[in-house]
Amino acid sequence: MSETPRTRLSPDERRQQIVDAASELYRERRYDDISMEELAAAAGVARGLLHHYFGSKRELFLAVMTQSVRLPVEELPDLEGRPIAERARLMMAWILEGARTYGQRWVNTAGAEGMHDGGDVQVLVDVADDRAARFVLDALGLPDDAALRARLRPVAAFIKALCREWLQRETLTRDDVLDLSTAAVLAAVREQ
Repeated sequence: MSETPRTRLSPDERRQQIVDAASELYRERRYDDISMEELAAAAGVARGLLHHYFGSKRELFLAVMTQSVRLPVEELPDLEGRPIAERARLMMAWILEGARTYGQRWVNTAGAEGMHDGGDVQVLVDVADDRAARFVLDALGLPDDAALRARLRPVAAFIKALCREWLQRETLTRDDVLDLSTAAVLAAVREQ
């Protein structure tokens, strides 16, 4: 019986391999429905190696979540010289395309606030929401203002809820979500 030769990976490559495999499992199933044994098998590693790299199932989930709550910035359309309403709509269309691309995994992880008593999961969501608020302000050509960020952070939760309705429940269309999310962003940054 011949064994399949193992590929030696650097620690960073091995860690990413494990995160990628876990990501695939979380695309279709919830955190509580996946065991460490399943995570190890999906990554093609021993369970002990998961513990070596992440310590626990929760730490591995947090690593997956950290990657999933970020959308790639390099593909953002050119917004220069456009009115703020047009910028907001183009930016939201770009975000929704990212949500569609990352699909169920993004919805499952980005909407995990409140999961298992908050704590470290909530901290990740809060950091991601604040980063998203800064990104939105920059995309709209507005200054990074603490009061504007405070108004935008709750909009992130609303957008995630809209995406769940669209991608999971299929009760809203992409156009519905685009209209509602664009209006919410514009309302949040409107001068009082």
